[in-house]
Amino acid sequence: MYSMVNQDFGELYKTQYRRVFSLCRYLLNSFDAAEDATHEVFLRAQRGIEGYDRSRPLASWLLSIAGHYCVDILRRRNIETRMFEADESGHFEPASARDGPLGELLAAERGDAVRTAIAALPAKHRLPLVLKYGNDLSYDEIASVLGVGRNQVATLIFRAKRELRRILKPEKHQEKNNGLSF
Repeated sequence: MYSMVNQDFGELYKTQYRRVFSLCRYLLNSFDAAEDATHEVFLRAQRGIEGYDRSRPLASWLLSIAGHYCVDILRRRNIETRMFEADESGHFEPASARDGPLGELLAAERGDAVRTAIAALPAKHRLPLVLKYGNDLSYDEIASVLGVGRNQVATLIFRAKRELRRILKPEKHQEKNNGLSF
C-alpha cells in the first residue's frame, strides 16, 4: 500500500503507470488510446487525491479510476458508432505491436482471435477479466475496484469466460444447434 505522505505523485506515477496502462490497453484495445487514457487517469487521481480513502490500497483506487474512465470511453465509442452508423462489425482500432505480458500470452495462445473476442465482450465482463488475468488481482481486489461483492466478481468472470468460449468456437455451437457432429 502506498502512503501519499511518504511518496510523491511522480514516484506513484513511475510505479503504477505500467499497471494502469495495461488495464487501459486491454479495455480499449489500442496502444494510443491507452496512453491517452492512462495520462488522464493520473490527472484525475492527482486532482482527486484529497478524496482518496487511505484504508483502500492505492493501486486498487487507481485501477478503479482507470476502469471507470475506460468504460466511459467505450460507452462514448458505442454511442458515436450508433450515431454515425459507422462500421457495423464493431471493429476496434487494431492492436499495437507493443504488447505486455498478457498480450504475449494471448498472442501465443490464439493471437488476434482472442484479442478480438476480448474486445467483443461487454465492458461489464471485460473489465473483471482483464483485472484478473491482465493485472493478476484477486477476486477481493477486483471487488474493491468495481465496488461490488466478491461473489459478483466470480459470476462476472465466469460469464466472461463462457462468452469468450462461445465467441472463439462459434462453429461448434452451430453444429450442436444443427444437430451435426463430427
